[in-house]
Amino acid sequence: MSDSFRGQFAMHITNFIHFKEALGYSKSSYDKFLVHFDRFCLSTFPKETSLTKELLMNWARLHPNENANGLKRRMVALREFGKYLNAIGVEAYVIPSEWIGGFKPFFPYLFSDEELFAFFAAADVMTPHKLSPYRQYVVPVIFRLLYCCGLRPNEVRLIRCSDIDFETGRIHIRETKLHKERTVAMSSDMLLLCRKYDARMRIILKNRDYFFPHPDGAAYSASWLQEQFWKCWKNAGIRYFRETTTPRVYSFRHNYATRILMKWVEERRDLYTWLPYLSAYMGHSEFSSTAYYIHLLPERLMKTSAIEWERFSKLIPEVPQ
Repeated sequence: MSDSFRGQFAMHITNFIHFKEALGYSKSSYDKFLVHFDRFCLSTFPKETSLTKELLMNWARLHPNENANGLKRRMVALREFGKYLNAIGVEAYVIPSEWIGGFKPFFPYLFSDEELFAFFAAADVMTPHKLSPYRQYVVPVIFRLLYCCGLRPNEVRLIRCSDIDFETGRIHIRETKLHKERTVAMSSDMLLLCRKYDARMRIILKNRDYFFPHPDGAAYSASWLQEQFWKCWKNAGIRYFRETTTPRVYSFRHNYATRILMKWVEERRDLYTWLPYLSAYMGHSEFSSTAYYIHLLPERLMKTSAIEWERFSKLIPEVPQ
């Protein structure tokens, strides 16, 4: 998201984000919510200089097509902002924790082979757009990297050309959750696709910084990636999904982890031995975040003797991000 805040709280929002980054939090944890809050204040309370209860109650209304967890995340961001203002001596209303409550359990959407085939077939015929003249090249590669390497959406958007070793197929992931840098390896076919894409983009844009550059030279936004995600599903002719959970861009990461585990179970590998490798590859801060995905395996695989449930039962948390 943009760093450009224009409302009455602009200076404090910028300082708050810098403060959170200094504590080890990712900028993306708060930035997108506070950009929207800034725009909301400009349009609804343009002269308000205090973080009041009235202002926050208006902000905390459920938006059309927004789920309960989405609203709670917005409220958490503003609760933290209010606490920060009070801490620096600026009087502000702090959203009570009981307003927010707990988050409903999230269950990732697991794609079928048919859905994945349809999605990537649609991505491969993406057309250019006047505001995104290279998207026919970007879309097929960026979504395959998400799926084939299990990256977080923000990680794939912010990959720089200098982060990729085209000889070894390794990608250095710098912009990560809690700043935990890591290196991931591409498969040979993914590496070949990235080489072809890079060769084409070097002709179009010389000396580009980001591997997937916006026409202005910056990285594409999270909202752009989301728009292309739904554009692909629309072009694939899929508007209704099998489960009550709706897929999102992040679903590719969940599917990557689950399919790796399925492969290991079918190969009768000891998951307790192999899970730390997957945990390191995905950049999880805790082993338990990776173990969660075992519960998403199909029932026929969950019954296999390759999984010793007593060893994992205390490790399973909420779905990781």
